Amino acid sequence: MVVNVMETNVERIDKSVEHIGIVDNDVLTLGALSSYLAQQFGDEKILWRCTLGKKAAELCSNSQTRPQILLMDMSLSDADGVQICQEIRRTVDDMPILAITSFPLRRYAAAVAQAGVQGIVAKRNLRTIAAALECVVSGHVYLPDELAETMPDLHFELPVQAHRRIDAETLGGQAVKPVLSDRETAIIVRYARGQTTLQVGECLGLSENTVKTYTKRAMAKLGAKTRGQAIALWLMQTMTHGV
Repeated sequence: MVVNVMETNVERIDKSVEHIGIVDNDVLTLGALSSYLAQQFGDEKILWRCTLGKKAAELCSNSQTRPQILLMDMSLSDADGVQICQEIRRTVDDMPILAITSFPLRRYAAAVAQAGVQGIVAKRNLRTIAAALECVVSGHVYLPDELAETMPDLHFELPVQAHRRIDAETLGGQAVKPVLSDRETAIIVRYARGQTTLQVGECLGLSENTVKTYTKRAMAKLGAKTRGQAIALWLMQTMTHGV
């Protein structure tokens, strides 16, 4: 079930949040998040907090220190937040992950969805973060209306579904790296920048039908069902392999 939640009018879901793990690169922001969520849910509900993504991955891999839900910053000093989410999701199939960022949500939305998180929310609204936590703990995904309206192909999965997909996308423990042609890559790059099919064609000197043909080929190579998913997969590939 997908729950679209407006940041200005969030429906509160009546289910207890038990243990929260919080990761944020900025110590002051980490303190503010921890303080607010402790007020909302109780001091004992903050299981741990840290500034390092690799430390968070280590804590989540241990059943004794694994939180009920992980609140993960995307901008970290020691690692890429998206990659840490994917690493955790590859090994943990029952813990929801909620991405947070101070950047526009579109910057990370597609990539974190592909990495197996259950939603993304802006840091600027602490009340919304608390509501989003309750949402995903209750067995839903959190999709802000601003993303539902501007990124219609965006789709968040539940933890088990995301784990199975990511597990299937790996071979011998290594992510499979589809190879796109230069033309296919150029088209995906422009789509990722928000250009329309017409704009992509004008930039590359191609007809709209030709652009669509190349896009279908790229989607097939990436194993994507939609253009949005192809963009997300390509973004993950570039972050992982430095393409």
